Amino acid sequence: MARSRRAASVVEMVAGLLVVIPIVLVLIDFILMNLAVQINDSAAREADRIAASGDPNTAQSRAQVVVNRINQSMTGYVSNVTLVSVTFSPAGLLATEASLAGYGGVLQGYVTVITQVTVTPILISHISSGPFTFQASQTCPITYNVPNTAGGVIVPP
Repeated sequence: MARSRRAASVVEMVAGLLVVIPIVLVLIDFILMNLAVQINDSAAREADRIAASGDPNTAQSRAQVVVNRINQSMTGYVSNVTLVSVTFSPAGLLATEASLAGYGGVLQGYVTVITQVTVTPILISHISSGPFTFQASQTCPITYNVPNTAGGVIVPP
């Protein structure tokens, strides 16, 4: 009698674990996907902030440095944060800067940075088509004082 009770308990435990373990793994996948989205949002925000803080001609390279730094600090589950685009509004912002090159002036507009992250979940990718790609977009105002070089000497802003 005691032996059959133990056997029944073992069977119940195994049946319960067959249900609980996949549920826990799916929850872990969702938590890690949420973490990847938050990392991507932070990467877009930081890259946008840095892109807006200087000469618009070098905004792309400054944003790329931020994304490279984030990629160096991450490994494993969340990988390959990429810089998709850096765009300016109004569209002719760089042309306006070129027209102010001789005598300087204030350049105002917006910069938008779009980043992308790829996530490969453990269990969900076997159930559906993975890996998953998420994009984040951030927009920041940009105000840049174009230096006055009319006298041949660059005057710091």
